[in-house]
Amino acid sequence: MLNYNLIDEKWIPCIMPDGRKILYSLKDIFKDAQDIKEISDDSPLITAALHRFLLAILHRSLSIAAKHNFPKDEEEWQVIWIKEYFEDKQILIYLNQFKDRFNLFDDQYPFYQCSEMPINCIDNKGQPKSYTKSVANLIHELATGNNATLFDHTVEDKPEAIPPARAASLIIAFQAFSIGGLLTYQEGQDPKKYKSSTNAPLVKGAVIIVKGKNLFETLVLNMHKYNKDDSEPMEIESSDAPVWENDNCTQAIERYPKGYLDILTWQSRRIRLIPEKDDKGNTIIKQVVIMKGEQLPNTYSLYQKEPMLAYKKVKKPTKNQDPWSILTFKEEKALWRDSLSLFQSLEEERARPKILSWLNELSSIGIIDISMIYNLSIMGLATNQAKVLLWRNEHIPLPLEYLKNKELINSLSKILGIAETIGAEIKKAAWFLGKMIIAPNASILNETQKNEVNNYSDYLSIDRSYWAQLGTSFNKLLVNLPNDKINIQGDIIYGLNEMQWWSKEVSNAAIKAFDEGTSGLDQNANSLKAVTIARYNFNFNLNTKINKFIEPIKEILEKGGETNE
Repeated sequence: MLNYNLIDEKWIPCIMPDGRKILYSLKDIFKDAQDIKEISDDSPLITAALHRFLLAILHRSLSIAAKHNFPKDEEEWQVIWIKEYFEDKQILIYLNQFKDRFNLFDDQYPFYQCSEMPINCIDNKGQPKSYTKSVANLIHELATGNNATLFDHTVEDKPEAIPPARAASLIIAFQAFSIGGLLTYQEGQDPKKYKSSTNAPLVKGAVIIVKGKNLFETLVLNMHKYNKDDSEPMEIESSDAPVWENDNCTQAIERYPKGYLDILTWQSRRIRLIPEKDDKGNTIIKQVVIMKGEQLPNTYSLYQKEPMLAYKKVKKPTKNQDPWSILTFKEEKALWRDSLSLFQSLEEERARPKILSWLNELSSIGIIDISMIYNLSIMGLATNQAKVLLWRNEHIPLPLEYLKNKELINSLSKILGIAETIGAEIKKAAWFLGKMIIAPNASILNETQKNEVNNYSDYLSIDRSYWAQLGTSFNKLLVNLPNDKINIQGDIIYGLNEMQWWSKEVSNAAIKAFDEGTSGLDQNANSLKAVTIARYNFNFNLNTKINKFIEPIKEILEKGGETNE
């Protein structure tokens, strides 16, 4: 039997405070967590999944030591927080208790895999048939852009080899983010039942990780209250445990989760790595078997259960549709534009991640300083059916005051509204320019002309350039806004100065985006005329909208007030 035990081997990618990249083993990562800056992989899916994997170990090991779900309340959470390091003895006792379950190539219990998975068979025609695929199929986020060739059959015929350390990270991420679609199934099985699978739990979600100053803080900040009696963060059965404690192989069944640890280590696919030796005697993996695993019922919703996801209320849900949709990544929209959904819940409209509500509880009773600024790392996929469109890792600062201050959120909403209003003007300007170039004399466009104008305005991508420029400015504003407050006759008003600054940033970004989008157009007379007219109209509308925001602010400031430090 090959042995590659994740407790002893170095495989978890970490970054140290001085920028060095180091691989850590499970036995050392908790011991040194206070000295590690962060877990970081080139794939945000791996980074997100590894945090959840380590959280499952923490919750379970500390629960066994405490003889109840841990942390059951704010006081137990505080005990861990104030130490500023993990007492790894309890964690090591737990890991050693299940040490064979962390062997990537164990004959009976290979980590995160199913030993009962067949590698080949004889088909119904009496011919040999292999169930194996290229290990590249585990790296599904690479099916975009220049890396799409990884999934060509030519590559699968000569599969890329990966070392065990990489394979361990990949299967953890794949179980959390595997995309629904057609799968290999065993000879003789009913294709209606086994040929296709649904998405893994996190595929549609933008996964929120709260980042502290080091890995210790990050892991503890993401340790939600875990209490069976209070059904926190979700309903918990007494049998709730990570998958490696299960004595049975994963089955291709539909079932409800047993609790939070079950969801953290959910096995959406049955996987079997096929190890081999290269010409230097090193263990490598080129082939893997992937089949259907556990499926959440269609009627099951992660709303108010999964702590790392935010939700929006569906205004008119279709039959059998979950009325609460998970906040997800979109190709055309940076997630900071939905920061209201991240920071504050609004009844029947949006729900922030439960982990942020938990941190709000902790700050409200003084366990965490309300003046602290943490960072949100938001990771995940954007998909269309079985196709990966993109993967992202966005970063947004989180001053904790946003979690409880409604007046502050109202000001943030107005600030976002400014950007959205000007964003709409940008799209109108691009469309008008397209119309001036394609059909300048038409009073009413026919369907063909409409399609041509729409395609042309999309081609210019002026609005994408505009939004891309604002991300850094928005993060700066988020940090400064809580301190920008003024007392007007006893009322605290936030953001009067920041709104003016933001309006200028928005205006400058819009003008720059328009100029960049039109700079490469043909220099013939018709194009120059169209650009001149479109720019004049756009500048007029832009100034009108910006002044509409700024003038009321100037009036308030002229009345005078007492600035609050």
